[in-house]
Amino acid sequence: MRHRKAGRRLGRDKGHRRALYRNLMTDLFRHERIQTTEAKARAVRPLAEKLVTKARKARTERVVELAQQRDEEKLRAWFNAKRAGQLIELAEQGDDEALESMANGMALHARRQVLRELHDRDVAQKLVEEIAPRFEDRPGGYTRMFKLGMRHGDAAKMAVLELVE
Repeated sequence: MRHRKAGRRLGRDKGHRRALYRNLMTDLFRHERIQTTEAKARAVRPLAEKLVTKARKARTERVVELAQQRDEEKLRAWFNAKRAGQLIELAEQGDDEALESMANGMALHARRQVLRELHDRDVAQKLVEEIAPRFEDRPGGYTRMFKLGMRHGDAAKMAVLELVE
């Protein structure tokens, strides 16, 4: 029995499963819509949502803007409390150069985390520059899944996974 064993195995070993998830996420962000089996869509959906959240943090100008607005709640949601406090403190002191430098470092780290998952620079760039800004004020739920019915060849349950407009 698999009690207390989270995640789906999909009949693959760890390396094959991770490669599958990476390819599905890359195609999802490249085409903004993929058709796959329901089990694969259910498995990749939370991973894709977390990646969009990371990509939202990878925009320097947005981090600076939130610090200048002193939006501590949103900064704490993105970064830890210490970092959020440091950003707001720099904004209050009026040290724009230090604020920009710190925000650049944090955004670069987030961009590298996205690139670590996707392995395709063009798709990672599209995710950070085009897709993430669309979800700027959305607190989650970036994807939706439609069930399509059965596939003719093997009667597998099919689904469409797409980014929300």
